[in-house]
Amino acid sequence: MRQFFALIAALFAVPAVGQDAVEIVVAKEVLTRMQPHSFAKKREYCGYIGYNADGIMVATPPVPGDLASCGAPFPRDIAVTASYHTHGDFDEGYFNEVPSVVDMEGDREFYMNGYVATPGGRLWFIDTQRMVTYQLCGVSCLPSASGFRKNQNDVIAEEYTLDALREKLGE
Repeated sequence: MRQFFALIAALFAVPAVGQDAVEIVVAKEVLTRMQPHSFAKKREYCGYIGYNADGIMVATPPVPGDLASCGAPFPRDIAVTASYHTHGDFDEGYFNEVPSVVDMEGDREFYMNGYVATPGGRLWFIDTQRMVTYQLCGVSCLPSASGFRKNQNDVIAEEYTLDALREKLGE
């Protein structure tokens, strides 16, 4: 029982900055569950968050993608407010500790915000009204991949505009 209350307290410890606190809890919970699967299968998992017919915030079941992308079918049974996805397992050849430009542009195209979990256990929020992404919590706030290593030569900022992210990723 103590572990249950500790989990609930940890989920509510994420500060709400411009988005619904319940949405953050749902995103963190589903991404916490999916991280180990994402690492084991070396692929992204994705889905949507929104309100069901009873007005309760829910997440759709995660859909498996591939190494660097994921496309869940758009649900018809919830009012979608955000997308969510993992970034798969740690891979030194792939810069996956920040959301990608495609992540940000894809969410904007569908008029929704997004949540991204990284192999280092970071949780990012994509704000498509401002076209900014920022960390809700840093390294190891979600499960981290066993092979994850922080690159000491590459600093990860707390926030990126779309243009700053393009520059960081060389796009």
